[in-house]
This record gives sequence, C-alpha cells and structure tokens, in this order.
Amino acid sequence: MPLGDALERFMKVYANLPIEERNQVIAVIDEQPISWNMAYLEIRNKTELGQKISQKLIKLEII
Repeated sequence: MPLGDALERFMKVYANLPIEERNQVIAVIDEQPISWNMAYLEIRNKTELGQKISQKLIKLEII
C-alpha cells in the first residue's frame, strides 16, 4: 500500500483518539515500543520507520 494511503488511514484514526490515548503503545517494531504520538511523527515525516509502523498497523487492522 502506498505510504500516502497509509497516512490518510492513520490520520483518520489518530484524529479521533482521546489525547491521553495517544501516549499508549500500539506496536513494537524492532524491539522498540511505538506510541500513537511516535507513530504520527514517523508516518507523517515518511521515514523508513514510519513505513514499518504503517505496515504493522494495517496488518493488525488498527488502521
């Protein structure tokens, strides 16, 4: 899936999260816990880690 589509899907979910929830861990990538806030930064900035995060969130049907 193109990163732009993943970003759009992620933003729809992220925008509706309570602020407190955004600090919660949603995935572990390369043995590193990823919070919603960290995922937001990485996916928005289109980093390699952002790509891994978005693929994992799609696979887990979170986005």
